[in-house]
Amino acid sequence: MSPMLERLWQGFLDTLLMIGASSAIVLLVGIPLALVLVTTGPGGIFEARLLNRILGGLVNVLRSVPFLILMVALIPFTRMIVGTSYGVWAAVGPLTIAATPFFARNAEVSLREVDHGLVEAAQAMGCERRH
Repeated sequence: MSPMLERLWQGFLDTLLMIGASSAIVLLVGIPLALVLVTTGPGGIFEARLLNRILGGLVNVLRSVPFLILMVALIPFTRMIVGTSYGVWAAVGPLTIAATPFFARNAEVSLREVDHGLVEAAQAMGCERRH
């Protein structure tokens, strides 16, 4: 294989690794965040407006920051966590922090689409809120 093709293949594998690792972390963080946003919102089963406003505001702020600015702002954090500010693993942190609010907001909107009657039916059949 030619050196140019080897570098192209390595870049492709590095990209898959960055996207795969950050996507896995985004799923693990974004789904619980979306659940908290839905359940603490107005009419939610654990209504807590202050918590909902704080988390919602944080999600909105992180969604509005351009990725390159966020990546540069996170260089000290990346160095502290990974030990370097460049490379495959150094890109996973900023990618994760940038993608989590977008995923959480999309998941929140999807969860809000669940019919409230379905929640009431589940509660009528014995499902309880965990305290």
